[in-house]
Amino acid sequence: AEGEAEGGVEHIETEALLIATGRVPNMADLGLGEAGVKTESGGVLVDDWLRTSNPRIFAVGDVVYGSPRLTHVAGEMAKVAVENALFGGEWNASGLVIPQCIYTEPEVASVGLVSAEDVDEYVVMLADNDRAILEGEADDGGFVRVVCRRGTDELLGATVVAARAGEIIAEIALAIKAGVTLHGLGRSIHAYPTTGEALMGCGLQWIRARWETLPAPKPSAEQR
Repeated sequence: AEGEAEGGVEHIETEALLIATGRVPNMADLGLGEAGVKTESGGVLVDDWLRTSNPRIFAVGDVVYGSPRLTHVAGEMAKVAVENALFGGEWNASGLVIPQCIYTEPEVASVGLVSAEDVDEYVVMLADNDRAILEGEADDGGFVRVVCRRGTDELLGATVVAARAGEIIAEIALAIKAGVTLHGLGRSIHAYPTTGEALMGCGLQWIRARWETLPAPKPSAEQR
């Protein structure tokens, strides 16, 4: 294979080349126009309740315009659509907290906001994590990074690079969904030794930073 690089063309010898160019929704011959279902750029337009422009038709998964093309997202959207279509529910798709994971070595997982201005970031490297050391993963460059609203412990998102990042990110997604704060995660006991302790470590960083803002104790009369 070859590709452009600084200074010219770089040649790389490989056994195989993976081309992941994405997928296109298969909407041909469905008669969507005749049914009054509006589409845009190869996807079906839906509202926050996953109703199409025809209120009797719902759409979920990869066929929805702008939807993340992830299996677990399609499954959750199906729950929303069934609840709203059959039981008159008011579940909305915009309230979904969606984790995602790239299954490389190590895995790379994220949820919510991963980086932005006006936020506080807390990072724990896995080089000092006992589970990572035991598994021979301490030198993989792994870390857990949590993003909070500036000046608060409100969780906005996280990125995890670790051998089991896809498992760890689920805890953070649940915390965001349930309104658990970073302080709460720091106070939550994690089994030892686990990679997930790094998440607790981010919470402990927030707690320590809060301690540093406390005023120095006044000396007692005996100390004066």
